[in-house]
Amino acid sequence: AVTDAEIEALNEEINNANRDANEDINEVNDRFNEELQQQIDGTLPKGHIYKMGMPSKILLSTGVPSLPIEMSSTNLAEHSRKTRHPFKLKDVKGLVNALQNPIAIFSYGDKEKSQNIIVEIQRDGRNFLIGIHFNQNRRNLIVNDIRGIFPKDNAEWLNWINQGKLLYVDKAKIQALIDKQRKNLAEVEYLDLDSVAKVVQNFENPSVDEEKNSPNRITLRKQMAERVKELAERLII
Repeated sequence: AVTDAEIEALNEEINNANRDANEDINEVNDRFNEELQQQIDGTLPKGHIYKMGMPSKILLSTGVPSLPIEMSSTNLAEHSRKTRHPFKLKDVKGLVNALQNPIAIFSYGDKEKSQNIIVEIQRDGRNFLIGIHFNQNRRNLIVNDIRGIFPKDNAEWLNWINQGKLLYVDKAKIQALIDKQRKNLAEVEYLDLDSVAKVVQNFENPSVDEEKNSPNRITLRKQMAERVKELAERLII
């Protein structure tokens, strides 16, 4: 039998899915910033999940599924305290908008399962890396889950360009970064900045298949339809 709690939970899932699919990304960013401040102040509910909106055209172009992007507040806190690359929670203010407009995207193992995204947000001159794993099950809803978030040494991820891992690049921003940090990065023996610049210059970004990826809400609706069908079958039984 289907319980009232299950029906209520499904209604909440549907409402949240519709909101995620239709909400303006700036509104999502504002809400994230408000909730982030609550986490900083210690008033955010334990186990809170940040809703980061739907993938932008740029993210879709590299193969990020048309699914909601989410991040655990617990995971965020844990990463901020790691000794190797600590950061302040306030450093990631504006993360939603930054994620929608990355400066570079790299494959991470199987690019169909996860990707590393470099955003403009920095700490101590190092850009943040956002590691997203695709098609993760959370509360019976399939989402894109942010598993990694920390400031990454720029020399290390710039070298990924020479290693053939590049999936997308904002050429102007990367070139500006190379020019700005060329003197410092020249001290890193393994990094050939001239080669990086050449790869960036010749790289062709993937195009977005508008017909395939639009509208974003198609995948969400399919998931909700399957959940409704499942409960309906149980009601009949």
